[in-house]
Amino acid sequence: MLLDRLKAVGVATSLAFTLAAAPGFAAAGTNLVANGGFETGDFSGWTTNAVSYPQNIVSNPVRDGLFAAQIEGYAHGPNTLSQLVSTTSGQSYSLSFWYLQSAYVPNGLSVSWNGSNIFSSTNELLGAYQQFSATVLGSGSDALVFTAYNDSSFTFLDAVSVFGAVSAVPEPATWAMMIVGFGAAGSMARRSRRNRMSLAV
Repeated sequence: MLLDRLKAVGVATSLAFTLAAAPGFAAAGTNLVANGGFETGDFSGWTTNAVSYPQNIVSNPVRDGLFAAQIEGYAHGPNTLSQLVSTTSGQSYSLSFWYLQSAYVPNGLSVSWNGSNIFSSTNELLGAYQQFSATVLGSGSDALVFTAYNDSSFTFLDAVSVFGAVSAVPEPATWAMMIVGFGAAGSMARRSRRNRMSLAV
């Protein structure tokens, strides 16, 4: 009897893992931004455009890991740092990054996704890393561009990530799989109960 119950629990657990892997329950998965934390110690995966001031990889200040990127230029010629991110067209994604504007003005940072501005900051005086996150829509190949300046000091960037957004509502196909799965689990439980009753007789 105990063995039958354990088998039923095992089947239900197996079904749960199968459903969790179904398309309607897409997990966040791997960071789609190459070298998002700059942990290679260089700008691998990125396109640099040092318009008016050199861009560097630094070991301090850092938000995560060992390195961060120093990306600012001057207001008259802001620097840009960009990357093409491979996505699935029509899929929602979670974009996140940490930035630091040293507490001097003028400074500014803007971020665009496929040419649409998703973040803008001017003359921040916080002097510490801040996080920004947003939901963006994939088009297949998406341009992520950081544009920065800090005339008196420095702008830093770290822990840039793009993850697939977790689907909150199962798709119709997933619902069908769930119904079939739970039906199978229920059928096994009933069969087990009938077997136990026949043995008792």
